[in-house]
Amino acid sequence: MDRYRPSYHFTPPHNWMNDPNGPFQLGGEYHLFYQHNPSAPEWGTIHWGHAKSTDLVNWTHLPFALAPSNELGESHCYSGCSVVNGDEVKLFYTSIGEGERNATSGAQQWTASAAAGDLLSWRKPGDANPALTSDLHGETRITEWRDPYVWKEQDGWRMLLGGIDGEKGCGMIYRSDDLKNWSYKGIFYKGEEWIWECPHLFRFDDNKAVLFYSPSGPVRYVSGTIHEDRLTDVKKHGTVDGGGWEGYYASTGFVDESGRRIMLGWAPEGRGENFPERLDWAGTLALPRVVDLKPNGALAMTPVPELESLRDECRRSFAKLSIGQESIHAGVRSTSFECVVDVDRRTLEGGQLTVSVFASPCGSERTDVRLDLAADTVVIDRSQSSLFPNVNKKPVEAALPPADGAETLRLRIFADQSIIEVFADDETCLTARVYPSLTDSSGIELRSSGASADCQVEIWEMKAAELK
Repeated sequence: MDRYRPSYHFTPPHNWMNDPNGPFQLGGEYHLFYQHNPSAPEWGTIHWGHAKSTDLVNWTHLPFALAPSNELGESHCYSGCSVVNGDEVKLFYTSIGEGERNATSGAQQWTASAAAGDLLSWRKPGDANPALTSDLHGETRITEWRDPYVWKEQDGWRMLLGGIDGEKGCGMIYRSDDLKNWSYKGIFYKGEEWIWECPHLFRFDDNKAVLFYSPSGPVRYVSGTIHEDRLTDVKKHGTVDGGGWEGYYASTGFVDESGRRIMLGWAPEGRGENFPERLDWAGTLALPRVVDLKPNGALAMTPVPELESLRDECRRSFAKLSIGQESIHAGVRSTSFECVVDVDRRTLEGGQLTVSVFASPCGSERTDVRLDLAADTVVIDRSQSSLFPNVNKKPVEAALPPADGAETLRLRIFADQSIIEVFADDETCLTARVYPSLTDSSGIELRSSGASADCQVEIWEMKAAELK
C-alpha cells in the first residue's frame, strides 16, 4: 500500500472515484455505490462502483453496478439514489450522452433495479427508461439537471433534482404514485448560487426537514419545514463542511434500519500537476457522519461510533495539559490516528490553540489545525504541509459554533495518510487533503498563543479498516 492511500477511509481498489451514490441498509447490510472510472485514476466513462459493509467501517468491494449503455447513446452514469421498495431495490441516476444528450441541456433520469435477494444483478428496463426527461418542465428551461434523490411521503413518492433555473441553483421536486410515472411539482427551494448538485433531504418530526446541496463549493444546508412540496419557514442556512473542493463535496444521505440519519461525502484529491509518486487510485470518502437537528435549526454531526472499533489499545492520554507558546510533543508519531482535545475556553482567553499534525522532526513540514477564539474560527493551515511544489496548500476555514456559555470546546481530529477531518463541538466540520513529502512527517505537537491553555488530550492510533 502506498503511503498516501488512507487506511480507514473508503477508497476504490483502483482508479477514479468521486460522488457517493445511493447508500442504503437492508437486512443489516449496508450498500454503497460511487462514481467510478474503472479504466484510469482520472475522471471519465463514469460507472457506479459498489461495495457492502456490516458496520460502515470495513467494506467488501463488489462488481460495479451500472455501466454506460453505449448502444442506447449513454456515455456516463452520473449520480443518484437508491429506493428499497418491497422485494426490489431501484436505482435512479442521471444518464448523460454526447451531442443532444450532453450534461448541460440533454440530461435524462434513468432507473435500474435488482431483486432484494440478488444485489449483484442490476437491470435497466427498456420500457422504463428514460424515467424522466426535461419535457416535464414545459416552458421552464432547466439546465445542468441531475442527481435524483427519492423518498416516500404519505401520499406517494417524491424526487428531488438539482439544476439551474434563471441562472440560479435550485432543487426541483417531482411526484409519483408508482416510481414509474412522474409529474413536475415546481421549485422546492432556490438558492443564490449559480448551480446546485447532489441535493438530498433528511426528514424530522412535524414536517421539519434539512435540505443539502453542493454548489460547486462547500456543501450547504437549509433547515426548515416542508409545506405543499416547498421548503418554508427556514430556520438556518449553514455549511456542512468548509472543505468543498479542497476536501468535502457531493454529499448524500440515508436513514439506516436503526433510524440513524447517515451522511457521506467525497474527498477530492489535491495532488496538483506532476505529483512525484505514481498512484493508481484517486479519490476517497470522508468518514460517515450521524446527523441530527438542533432546536435552533443547526446540524449536529458526529462520526459514526463504529469507528471506535479501530482505536488501537495503545494510546496517549493527558488528563490536564498546560499548553503554552513552546510546542509540546505528544509523544506519538503516526499518520493514522484520532486525536481528541478538550480545551478550557477560559484559559485560552480568546487566543489560539494549534495542533500540528504530520510534523517532521526537522520542522520543514507540518499541517496546523488552529482554533482561533478571537475570530471564532477553526482552520486547517496547509501552507507548510508539503515540500512538493504543486500540491494544494490553500487554508480551509469554518466558523466555530456559538459557545452558549460552555466552558469547554471539544476538537476531534482524524488524520489518515493524506486526509484530515476536524469536528469542533460536533457542529463545525472541516476536511482537507495533504501530501507530506518527507517520510518522517508524522509528529503531533500542541502550542497556544498565550501563557497557558488547559487541555485534556487523548490520542489513539487507528488500525486499518478491512477493504477487500
